Amino acid sequence: MQPRYDGVMRAYHWLFFIAAACGGNDAGPRIIPGGGVGDGAIDGTLHVGVIDTRSYSPISGATVEVGSKMATTNDKGLASFSDLSGAQTITVKAANYRSAIWVDANGANVTVPLTQLHEMPPQATLTGTITGYDAITVPTGHVKIAAVFESQTDDLGDPANNLTTPNSGNICLTQTMCNWTLASRTGTVTLIAAIMDQDTKGTPTDTSDDTRTVIGYAIKTGVVVAASVNQSGLALTSVEAGNLETVTVDYGTPPAALTTTGAIVGIEVSKDEVVQLPLAVQIPATTTTMVVPKPTVFAADATRRLTAIAQTSSGDKGAQSIVVRHALTSTTLAAGTWLDTPTGVMATRTSVAYDPVAGAKAHSADFVDSNGDTQLEITVFSTKAKTVDIPSLVALPSSGALTVKVNGIAADFDVTDFSLDTDRDKLTAIAAQPVTVN
Repeated sequence: MQPRYDGVMRAYHWLFFIAAACGGNDAGPRIIPGGGVGDGAIDGTLHVGVIDTRSYSPISGATVEVGSKMATTNDKGLASFSDLSGAQTITVKAANYRSAIWVDANGANVTVPLTQLHEMPPQATLTGTITGYDAITVPTGHVKIAAVFESQTDDLGDPANNLTTPNSGNICLTQTMCNWTLASRTGTVTLIAAIMDQDTKGTPTDTSDDTRTVIGYAIKTGVVVAASVNQSGLALTSVEAGNLETVTVDYGTPPAALTTTGAIVGIEVSKDEVVQLPLAVQIPATTTTMVVPKPTVFAADATRRLTAIAQTSSGDKGAQSIVVRHALTSTTLAAGTWLDTPTGVMATRTSVAYDPVAGAKAHSADFVDSNGDTQLEITVFSTKAKTVDIPSLVALPSSGALTVKVNGIAADFDVTDFSLDTDRDKLTAIAAQPVTVN
């Protein structure tokens, strides 16, 4: 019941931060907030900035390769190159970070964000109760369950969004008090509990035929969490029945080969915070309606988000297509247009190739080792078929299986002028096809 969303978001690194129009004609060296491309086409000089994905702090001592040219970033995270014209392939490597390759990047300033290897997000332990939980009843033969979670950052691939609470302390199975424990990310968070009625169908020891129905929610907003500063006595308050409503998901027409579908309903509390309703209340393939809190329970200007997923029975190990719809105000949540999955995908330890995805603005490829660690992230700002050769600067492990996931990305942004720190609602769809390199 931990809301890991079947791993569907893990491969998409910074793509939920796609943005438009960072703009400007000043070709002097600068760091583009969050990463990005800007300041006109490359015409002689290229400035490359390298920053930490999470903190945005500059990374000094990173190696940057552009064609046959190589440089090291200074204390401001910048390296400059001359005698260049037009789109370039930029490769970046830094100690203790995933390597990155940006292909067909064409801006006088390019800032590449890198993600730490084996990142351990800052966190703290929260404990508390649900006010009035003991008064909530379920029929004889049923079990009352509460699942407690915190809101997430807007980057669904952020490791801080996938923290695991030891011993499932965030799940209450007792019929009286719910004394919960939660491993929470840092920052300002909203705590939410989904309270469910589990029908055991008369077989309490066999859960294979059980069904769960949401019978309520409880929340606490504005909890400020600092790293390693544990908090106790946090009481969640029930959401009144008048502040609940039923939403309906319209899946539209997902790709025919992806027959397993589902949806995650979220509440966009702010630019940096989204309440993704717990996995236990995720809409299954056979259901299109669910009861959720009204957005105004969380903030006056909060809106809804729909993340709809189509995949094979292999889950995130197989092909997937995902659509994301932001700032929804209706109770009908429409998935709209889906992307087909990439075709012609081939990969080795030294290259990756694919055919373009119709409707995609860009493409990417992630190389993940047998331990589940992403070693290399490639982003291609092109709609054409592509073969990307991996420079020796970022040589991949010579042994052990690699999973290479190629993604088509649909988004409303200009590949020559964007910032990853603003307009985070520009992403509309992603489609992925994995292959294995032995």
